[in-house]
Amino acid sequence: MEGWSKASYFSGADSGGALLDLHIHDTDFVQFCFGRPKSVFSVGATRFSGAVDHVVTAYQVAAGIPVTAEGSWIMTEGFGFNMAYTINFEKGTLDYDLSRGAEAMRIYREGKPPQTMKPGRLDGYVLELKHMIEAIQTGRPPSTVTVQDGLSAAEICEAEEKSVTTRQVVALTSQPPA
Repeated sequence: MEGWSKASYFSGADSGGALLDLHIHDTDFVQFCFGRPKSVFSVGATRFSGAVDHVVTAYQVAAGIPVTAEGSWIMTEGFGFNMAYTINFEKGTLDYDLSRGAEAMRIYREGKPPQTMKPGRLDGYVLELKHMIEAIQTGRPPSTVTVQDGLSAAEICEAEEKSVTTRQVVALTSQPPA
């Protein structure tokens, strides 16, 4: 967390802990890729913020496939930030690991050697900002990720926090409250 304001980020009352500061992006990505989960089961730990500082969640999604995500602030100092995901398909596996730099995304296909997929010139963060600026300039609301998607991700994280606390599966409604 170098360069971050530990006074506010590491105060769970102010930031929501790693669950709402960091893991909400994982939850949003899961929702974007697989739709709003039917339920969540989460385990977690609090180490210093007073909120959930480490969480692992299993999402029950409509496709019935296993989907999990993990977010943490409790890695040992020097571990650094990393983002990684693996998606298994019928005849291949897509593996992304930010720590591999220019070779972050690899695809593995049956009977073929691994292939590195090169991203476009702009990364996802820049494209996200461009999309938002375009929405503001044209007066049209964002279309890729909407305010409703953000509210839904926050509600899913609240369900994850409840699951950590109760050690129970927490069901979600098909649509978040308006």
